[in-house]
Amino acid sequence: MTRPLVPIIGLVALVICLVGALYDWTAFLRSWLVASLTWGALPLGAAAVLMTFAMTGGAWGQASQGVWRALTFTMPLFALAMLPVLFGVDELFSWTRPPSELPEVVRRKLLYLNEPFLLVRWIVYFVVWLGLAWLLAFKSRLARSIAAPGLILWVFTLTFFSTDWYMSLEPEFYSDVFGLERICAMAASGMALGLWILAPRVTPAVRKDIANIWLAVLLSWAFMGFSQLIVIWSGNIPDEIIWYIHRAEGNWQWIGRMSFVLFLLIPFAILLSTSAKQSPGWLRIATGICLVGYVLQTQWMVLPAFEEWRATQSWLVPAALVAIGGGFVWVIGRSLEHQEARNE
Repeated sequence: MTRPLVPIIGLVALVICLVGALYDWTAFLRSWLVASLTWGALPLGAAAVLMTFAMTGGAWGQASQGVWRALTFTMPLFALAMLPVLFGVDELFSWTRPPSELPEVVRRKLLYLNEPFLLVRWIVYFVVWLGLAWLLAFKSRLARSIAAPGLILWVFTLTFFSTDWYMSLEPEFYSDVFGLERICAMAASGMALGLWILAPRVTPAVRKDIANIWLAVLLSWAFMGFSQLIVIWSGNIPDEIIWYIHRAEGNWQWIGRMSFVLFLLIPFAILLSTSAKQSPGWLRIATGICLVGYVLQTQWMVLPAFEEWRATQSWLVPAALVAIGGGFVWVIGRSLEHQEARNE
């Protein structure tokens, strides 16, 4: 039985967030956005793994698909978690100010960056994602036929979602690679949690296969991130460089470095060993460290966009992470217990 403390802790954290919203609505919205984006990576990453398995087959997917389905079941929670931030678009995005107050580079983007169109796009994203999640979770016989078009839709929608809810927080900034970098990061973090759950449940051969796929996704994220950095820095484009400068000031530079070490370098070093890929203990260490790095990375990506963000507001971020995470953990736990009971 799922431990009852999980939803209780989540509810306590939710009450703290509600109190924080009454005290500082703007800080609550920003913290809630960070937490929603952090947890939303899990079902998105799991859905991609299920579609990949449906196209390629393999023993690794057959042995692990129950866990990926359990993570995909949390997609409706991601949609619900995003609802509060839809009521605070004016507080989150600087491009909602009167056009006369915006720089010329942002005014040229207002055909895309406007509230009605943002809402329409958000609805489209979640109609696609919830539809894919439902088909993958409950219509497994159709998985092979929808996998290829589903992955195309997944990449397309997630690219625009990343533009909307990450990149447009600083609308002067633009990068063609940004969406692909976020796609790799979300897929890697979703796979990390799935592998953390799977490590003691599958054979060494399956652990090794999934660890190899996970390592490839992590290296893809590193390639995309480095490509974006080197193109922007070598091009010396002020509007783009300032995005990195905001994240290299004060404590953010240390948080960024720590997230890079935890998200990539330590897991990479562990996964160089074949025996570590087959060991449930080492895999849990690698995936756990990676997940901590992803939590820090999401904060590093989002919060420096708000120049007036203060350290005194930071307490709302862990509260929001726990509040949303309580629901995610409960749903995943219940789904896994249901699968185990059905298999007995």
